[in-house]
Amino acid sequence: MKQSTKYLKIFCNLAWALAVLLVIVFLLPKLLVFFMPFVIGFILSLIANPLVRFLEKKLKMKRKYGTMLIIVFVIAAVVFLCYGVGMAVVVGLRGFIEYMPTMFTNAGAEITAAIDRFQAVLHKIPIFQNVHIGQLGESVTEALSSLMTGENSLPLTAISGFAKSLPSLLVNSVMGFLATYFFIADREKLEKMVTSHLSDAFLDKTFQMYSHILKAVGGYFQAQFKIMGVIYVIITIGLMLLNVEYAWLIGFGIAFLDMLPVFGTGTVLTPWAIVKFLSGNYGTAIGMLILYVISLLVHQLIQPKLIGQSVGLNTFATLFFMYVGYQYSGVLGMIIAIPVGMLLINFYQAGAFDSIIWCFKEIARDFNAFRRIQK
Repeated sequence: MKQSTKYLKIFCNLAWALAVLLVIVFLLPKLLVFFMPFVIGFILSLIANPLVRFLEKKLKMKRKYGTMLIIVFVIAAVVFLCYGVGMAVVVGLRGFIEYMPTMFTNAGAEITAAIDRFQAVLHKIPIFQNVHIGQLGESVTEALSSLMTGENSLPLTAISGFAKSLPSLLVNSVMGFLATYFFIADREKLEKMVTSHLSDAFLDKTFQMYSHILKAVGGYFQAQFKIMGVIYVIITIGLMLLNVEYAWLIGFGIAFLDMLPVFGTGTVLTPWAIVKFLSGNYGTAIGMLILYVISLLVHQLIQPKLIGQSVGLNTFATLFFMYVGYQYSGVLGMIIAIPVGMLLINFYQAGAFDSIIWCFKEIARDFNAFRRIQK
């Protein structure tokens, strides 16, 4: 191959890779958000399609009729489920919002008492006798009270935000169900329309990568939600035994944090236990520490079995992708960093980056050959 031809190929490959990277990083997230009802409809169609295929083969029902039956069944199930769960959540959230001022007041009082006790301990140590942290308790109390009062209070912000998003939520729900129906009813037409413009080699590689992605990312999220469910039950029961108000709601928040990388149940339970201990509630503090240890042990026991080596990432890769995700988009970036990292690794294993790697190898080989001095 001529050098000019080779470097023209290298330029084309790298330019194409850069264009794809820019589209994925800057354009694709906006497109996904913009077309979110269709994305959700496509995901629901993947879930419902096996049921439609079963009705086609076993009951000899036409696809459109089977699709309509499944969609109606899914809508009815979702409506009844959402109604039951929604009523329970609305009642619980209404009571929780009414209880929040009392909860924040109690939390402020406990934090102030803990700081006062810690201040008393510091006064007994000669080198810390001039250290005063009493103002810290006042600052915390003021910050907690500001969350519950004024125009920008937490309850008013949550209620107004939900009210504003309700029309958009209804429209997106209707569009999502309609998109689900058409994705299932016209599945073969849509597949032919897409595949007719693509080569067989591209389709083969795409299907290989799709199977890898489905196994890795799908298995990862399925395992994480199972772990979250187990941790939620443990945390909720433990908080109920400790007589914590609205344990079912607080337990959900702690279980969700446990699903996120780095955070875990100790993010909430450990500071909470320290405050309880310093404020004199020794029994509650010990109970929360025991609850944290139990949840940590259960998490470590069930995680390897549910996720497995084929789905997870090694520790360094996990840390690297989490850091990049945090730098790119904060906590949300950390959440999506792990599945994105798994996608990249599966793409690499499927050979998606072979041409890019070849380009850099050729550039490095020619550069080393050029800079070498012949004696």
